[in-house]
Parts: sequence; structure tokens; C-alpha cells
Amino acid sequence: MYVATLPDPDQWRLQQQVLRVLAQHPAGLTPGEIASQLGLTTPLTRVLRTMAHAGLVQRVTAERYRRLSP
Repeated sequence: MYVATLPDPDQWRLQQQVLRVLAQHPAGLTPGEIASQLGLTTPLTRVLRTMAHAGLVQRVTAERYRRLSP
């Protein structure tokens, strides 16, 4: 039996913040550049990989992500 899990509210908010930053940079940003714009000191690589897997962002190069069109 498959049981869907609800996303963590903090994770959801972080993803929304990442999407807002990426919306301002159509060419994309590195995880470090995104973290810097959000004032974070923690790496975002794992978050961005999860978002790419979910179809929210696209990995453009080895270290650059951009938002997919809504």
C-alpha cells in the first residue's frame, strides 16, 4: 500500500523562496549563489536536486539550476 507523505512546511517554504530567487535569474544560479541571496549558510544542493526530481527546477549545468516555466 502506498502512503503519500505531506511535505515538511519548512522545506516547502524554502522551496518557494528558491523559486522566487530563480524567477529573477532566467539564466540560472549556482546553489551557492541562491543560498547567498537568501542569506543562508547551509548548502542547497540536496534541496535543488529534490526540486529537479520533482520538476520544479532544471539543472542547466553541473552547478547551475533554473526555474522551469509554470
